[in-house]
Amino acid sequence: MSERRAVPIKQRADLRCVLLCTMALLFSIAPMHASAAAVCERGKGYIAVDASQQLGEDFLRKIKAIGINSVIRYYDWSNETLPGKTLTLQELRLIAKLEMSVAIVFQHHNDCLCTFMTKGRGVRDAKRALELARTFSQPVGSAIYFGVDGVDAQFLSLLRGTGIAGGEAEARKFVQRYVRPYFEEVTQTMKASGYKIGAYGSGLVCSHLLDARLVDYCWLANATSWPGYVEFEASQRWVLKQHLPTQKANCFGVEVDLNSSNAEGVDFGQWRPKLF
Repeated sequence: MSERRAVPIKQRADLRCVLLCTMALLFSIAPMHASAAAVCERGKGYIAVDASQQLGEDFLRKIKAIGINSVIRYYDWSNETLPGKTLTLQELRLIAKLEMSVAIVFQHHNDCLCTFMTKGRGVRDAKRALELARTFSQPVGSAIYFGVDGVDAQFLSLLRGTGIAGGEAEARKFVQRYVRPYFEEVTQTMKASGYKIGAYGSGLVCSHLLDARLVDYCWLANATSWPGYVEFEASQRWVLKQHLPTQKANCFGVEVDLNSSNAEGVDFGQWRPKLF
């Protein structure tokens, strides 16, 4: 008899997820094409920056001076996927002091296929988001976005890498089978909270979730090669559209993504924190 121990079911599932994500990453690697970095400047229609690092007062003052009055920051689990990714009380105080607004997106490995293939993950993420919303006194009626960071595109890359024909129809099946249940769990968990729900992702993800009435807002990611980008951009159903990231030299020493809206003064679930 072999003395090898049986691997617990949960551990086997975790190992499969890691393998799947690694394969998807490898198959999705493509040559990088040079693109002009975006620049933080007045008159381009930018209304918000999103950042995965803590922002200081000098930076906030400078972006406000060029007409950008909102910042988008993250909620995450305590074991952050990037150091400093999660919004802080100090940042909220600065945003309040400068009379700016903030919008929130929850992400924790939301760029990994296994996140959406794990039953109950939407419930856990929504509960964590609500916990942080209470901590930061986020007002009812504002929104919490949940990221779907290219997993539909990864799925198609995985199919192509294994020699299986893949197109938007297959991506749509993936979204239906895995992304939709995640948002059904989020919606069920948050339905009595009073918060609106947003999604960040591809045009395909956005259109599917809006059609299913599982989200109130959609924020179109800047990856134009992700499924459904052209059609969804043209539909104007997005409230935020992400543009190319800046380099530090082009945005007051901080790398951020710039975002525009589809109408002046649009409500995308942002809120103004109070001084405390």
